[in-house]
Amino acid sequence: MKDQERLQLLETQVSVLVNSQKEFTSKALQLLALSAKTIYSKEEAALFLNLDPNYLYQLKFHGKLKAYKKKGQKKIYFRKEDLEEYLISNSTSEDANNNHDYEDFEEEIIEKWKK
Repeated sequence: MKDQERLQLLETQVSVLVNSQKEFTSKALQLLALSAKTIYSKEEAALFLNLDPNYLYQLKFHGKLKAYKKKGQKKIYFRKEDLEEYLISNSTSEDANNNHDYEDFEEEIIEKWKK
């Protein structure tokens, strides 16, 4: 491989790394800004929940997520509290599941010992 080809390949790789670093920095700044806000736009709420923005409409339509809009406007907004409630409402505690599994396992062992 010629020196010029290696130099061009290296420049391409550096360019890719710089672009990925810019994207990472931009997303990190957006996430940091979200922590300071209490009212989110559709796009911000989607970023907060790590969902597609259009999927939020489905959640709103099915009554799984509260959304607000000003009278006479089409743009919808989401409260941080409601987004957090949505995240918690459909989840279970890992410790509770692990404890339940452990109790089932313990009962199974005790039954085997009794025989």
